[in-house]
This record gives sequence, structure tokens and C-alpha cells, in this order.
Amino acid sequence: MLSGHHILRDFVAKFSSSKGINPVRAYALAVALAFPVASTADEIRIAGTGNALGTMKLIAKAYNKTYPQNKAVVLESLGSSGGIRAVTKGGVEIGLSSRPLTEKEKQLGLTATEYAQSPTVFAVRMQSKTTAITVNDILAIYSGKFTHWLDGTLVRPVLRQPGEDNNIQIMKLSPEMESSLKRADARPGMPFAITDQDAANKMESIPGSIGVSTLSLIISEKRALRPLILNGVTPTPENARTGRYPMMKPYYFVLPKNPSPAAMQFIDFLHSASGRSLLKRNGHTLP
Repeated sequence: MLSGHHILRDFVAKFSSSKGINPVRAYALAVALAFPVASTADEIRIAGTGNALGTMKLIAKAYNKTYPQNKAVVLESLGSSGGIRAVTKGGVEIGLSSRPLTEKEKQLGLTATEYAQSPTVFAVRMQSKTTAITVNDILAIYSGKFTHWLDGTLVRPVLRQPGEDNNIQIMKLSPEMESSLKRADARPGMPFAITDQDAANKMESIPGSIGVSTLSLIISEKRALRPLILNGVTPTPENARTGRYPMMKPYYFVLPKNPSPAAMQFIDFLHSASGRSLLKRNGHTLP
């Protein structure tokens, strides 16, 4: 019989070599899937897209105070697809996704319900004097035509893997964005981030950096990052909700066919006045 170590090793080897799966996220997903028996009857494991985790940790903390007989635990980032897969395998009770389910995932008996949205933003370090940017500036940054900020600091775009959700969103800003991103990927020495939290870490630490995040992640995790005004519009939840600001990220909770009573209690708390207040205070608008 294979040991737990060998199961994890084989999982990581298989999935890290697949398109769009990196070794760090593959290992995190392996842990969630390999040890589903680790939870108790009243434990609620929650995992998925990194953009949702900061606020979800705050909601879990408030839930645990209200219902001390249960324990909501928010795991590290698995990404949307990793969180969904973990639900199908019993590795978590609630998945968090920034995309709706595919038809194949629906056929597994999963349900996804949108619970909030938050603006997707371009962000820089708080030390930067930059407060606003245009889509044309972004195209020039990724293509290498805009190389220095006004204070002379080298522009360092923090890149993500092709097909990553934030990249998909910003490509909708311009027909030229995809080709600009490809040129950025081909440039040597560009900072690269694996997860949403990794991207935020690099944006905070690298002078001249700029990258893509969400308002909810920045506020809930108290990140030293400044969301940039885009084409003259401030990335507030209200501006995104009305369509004035062009990028809004939806958040879904994903449940198995037969969710546990504790998981349903947590969902009820998420929709309660306390849960809704936490969402609003951390950069979300509600559907």
C-alpha cells in the first residue's frame, strides 16, 4: 500500500506537470484531498480562490465566536478550480470560487451561489507616488514601452500564469492586452507570482512593482498596496456595481450535493447581518 508521502508525491508530480497547475498549489490541493478524514463532525474547512480568503477568515473568526461548538477553518489558497475539486473529493466542506461551475462540475452534484463581488484592481506599493493609470499605460507597461515611473523608478510588472482569472479579466479591457501580456511573459527578469497572496507579497516588496489584485484582498489582509484609479474612475464597489469601473470579480461558495448541517449554518451566518457587514467593510458589494 502506498504511504501518504508517496500519494502526495505522485499527486504533485502528475498535476504540477499539467497545464496551469504549479507545484506549490498542487501540493496544497494534495493535502486537502489526501486527508479528508482529518475534520470533525462540526469542523467546516473552507478553501479556494486566494482573493476571497482574507475576508472569509474574518467571517470565520466571527462565526466561531458566535458558534463556539463548531470550528470554521480557512485553508491556504488552492485557486478556484482547486477549491472546487477539493469539494468533490471531500477535502473541504465549502469551496470558494471566482468563476461559475462548468457543466461537468454541475454534473458532479455541486452547486455554486454568488455571495459577493469586489473590484479587480491594478495596484502599486504604498510608497509609490502613482495614484492613477490608463489602459494605454498598462499596455505600454506589459509590452515594455513604459519602463520607468515619473520618479525614475524601474517599472516591474508582477506577472501571473496564462489563463489565470485576473489575466482573463484584464484582457477584456483591450483587444491588445493579450499580445502585451505575451510580450511581458517573454521579457527576462519579470517578477512572477503563483497565488493571489504571492502576487500581493511581491507587489509590497518590489520597488516599482505593479500588479493585479482585488480590493477585497487588499482591505481584508491590510496590504500596504494602493489600488489605482483606472481611466479616471476610482475602483470602489459602487463604481464597479454600476459599471463605471470596468472590472468586477464575483465570488461564489461551492457546496457538495449533500452539505453538512455545520456548513449550511456557516452559509446562513455569511448571509446574516454580521456576515454582510463584514463583506461590505472589506471592499465587497452584494448581489
